[in-house]
Amino acid sequence: MATEVLEGLLEEDDEVVQVWYLLGWLFYLQLDKPDPTEDAESIRKSARTHLTKVKKLYMKLHCEDPPMLEHTEQLLGELGGELVADDDDEAGPSVDGIGDDFIQSSEDEEEDEAMEH
Repeated sequence: MATEVLEGLLEEDDEVVQVWYLLGWLFYLQLDKPDPTEDAESIRKSARTHLTKVKKLYMKLHCEDPPMLEHTEQLLGELGGELVADDDDEAGPSVDGIGDDFIQSSEDEEEDEAMEH
Protein backbone atom coordinates (compact mmCIF):
# COMPACT_ATOMS: atom_id res chain seq x y z
CA MET A 1 0.00 0.00 0.00
CA ALA A 2 2.66 2.55 0.99
CA THR A 3 4.75 1.52 -1.99
CA GLU A 4 1.86 2.23 -4.36
CA VAL A 5 1.25 5.68 -2.87
CA LEU A 6 4.94 6.64 -3.05
CA GLU A 7 5.31 5.31 -6.60
CA GLY A 8 2.23 7.36 -7.54
CA LEU A 9 3.95 10.44 -6.14
CA LEU A 10 7.05 9.67 -8.22
CA GLU A 11 4.89 9.53 -11.33
CA GLU A 12 3.72 13.08 -10.57
CA ASP A 13 7.20 14.44 -9.83
CA ASP A 14 10.30 12.26 -9.90
CA GLU A 15 12.59 14.90 -8.42
CA VAL A 16 11.27 14.88 -4.86
CA VAL A 17 14.17 13.58 -2.79
CA GLN A 18 12.00 12.64 0.19
CA VAL A 19 9.83 10.29 -1.89
CA TRP A 20 12.90 8.44 -3.20
CA TYR A 21 14.22 8.29 0.37
CA LEU A 22 11.00 6.85 1.76
CA LEU A 23 10.81 4.24 -1.00
CA GLY A 24 14.43 3.24 -0.45
CA TRP A 25 13.91 2.96 3.28
CA LEU A 26 10.68 1.02 2.75
CA PHE A 27 12.47 -1.54 0.56
CA TYR A 28 15.28 -1.73 3.13
CA LEU A 29 12.75 -2.49 5.88
CA GLN A 30 11.13 -5.15 3.71
CA LEU A 31 14.40 -7.10 3.86
CA ASP A 32 13.71 -7.83 7.56
CA LYS A 33 10.26 -9.26 6.80
CA PRO A 34 10.53 -10.71 3.32
CA ASP A 35 7.40 -11.57 1.42
CA PRO A 36 7.69 -15.22 0.37
CA THR A 37 6.57 -14.26 -3.15
CA GLU A 38 9.41 -11.73 -3.59
CA ASP A 39 13.11 -12.30 -4.12
CA ALA A 40 15.27 -10.77 -1.35
CA GLU A 41 17.95 -9.83 -3.87
CA SER A 42 15.49 -7.83 -6.00
CA ILE A 43 14.28 -6.02 -2.87
CA ARG A 44 17.90 -5.23 -1.94
CA LYS A 45 18.56 -3.92 -5.45
CA SER A 46 15.41 -1.77 -5.33
CA ALA A 47 16.51 -0.30 -1.99
CA ARG A 48 19.99 0.45 -3.36
CA THR A 49 18.57 1.94 -6.56
CA HIS A 50 16.22 4.28 -4.72
CA LEU A 51 18.79 5.31 -2.11
CA THR A 52 21.43 5.92 -4.78
CA LYS A 53 18.91 8.19 -6.53
CA VAL A 54 18.44 10.05 -3.21
CA LYS A 55 22.14 10.91 -3.08
CA LYS A 56 22.21 12.04 -6.70
CA LEU A 57 19.11 14.23 -6.36
CA TYR A 58 20.25 15.55 -2.98
CA MET A 59 23.40 16.93 -4.59
CA LYS A 60 21.71 18.05 -7.81
CA LEU A 61 18.93 19.95 -6.02
CA HIS A 62 21.15 21.24 -3.19
CA CYS A 63 18.87 19.83 -0.49
CA GLU A 64 19.37 20.90 3.08
CA ASP A 65 18.49 17.86 5.16
CA PRO A 66 21.76 16.45 6.55
CA PRO A 67 20.07 13.81 8.76
CA MET A 68 18.30 12.35 5.71
CA LEU A 69 21.56 12.22 3.75
CA GLU A 70 23.38 10.68 6.71
CA HIS A 71 20.70 8.00 7.11
CA THR A 72 20.75 7.34 3.36
CA GLU A 73 24.51 6.80 3.47
CA GLN A 74 24.13 4.52 6.50
CA LEU A 75 21.50 2.41 4.72
CA LEU A 76 23.58 2.25 1.54
CA GLY A 77 26.58 1.13 3.59
CA GLU A 78 24.56 -1.74 5.04
CA LEU A 79 23.28 -2.67 1.57
CA GLY A 80 26.72 -2.76 -0.03
CA GLY A 81 27.10 0.79 -1.29
CA GLU A 82 25.74 2.84 -4.15
CA LEU A 83 24.85 1.27 -7.44
CA VAL A 84 27.08 2.25 -10.32
CA ALA A 85 25.54 3.79 -13.43
CA ASP A 86 25.46 0.48 -15.34
CA ASP A 87 23.32 -1.18 -12.65
CA ASP A 88 21.05 1.84 -12.26
CA ASP A 89 18.56 0.77 -14.95
CA GLU A 90 15.50 0.94 -12.68
CA ALA A 91 16.02 4.63 -12.02
CA GLY A 92 16.11 5.31 -15.75
CA PRO A 93 18.77 6.73 -17.98
CA SER A 94 20.65 9.85 -17.05
CA VAL A 95 19.26 13.05 -18.50
CA ASP A 96 22.40 15.09 -17.89
CA GLY A 97 23.24 17.00 -21.06
CA ILE A 98 20.24 15.60 -22.92
CA GLY A 99 19.49 18.96 -24.55
CA ASP A 100 22.48 18.47 -26.87
CA ASP A 101 20.89 15.33 -28.32
CA PHE A 102 17.80 17.01 -29.77
CA ILE A 103 17.57 18.57 -33.19
CA GLN A 104 14.90 21.14 -33.81
CA SER A 105 12.33 19.89 -36.33
CA SER A 106 10.68 21.99 -38.99
CA GLU A 107 7.44 21.91 -36.96
CA ASP A 108 9.28 23.38 -33.98
CA GLU A 109 10.74 26.09 -36.19
CA GLU A 110 7.28 26.96 -37.53
CA GLU A 111 5.90 27.19 -33.98
CA ASP A 112 8.82 29.42 -32.97
CA GLU A 113 8.22 31.71 -35.97
CA ALA A 114 4.49 31.87 -35.20
CA MET A 115 5.23 32.86 -31.61
CA GLU A 116 7.58 35.61 -32.74
CA HIS A 117 4.85 37.24 -34.84
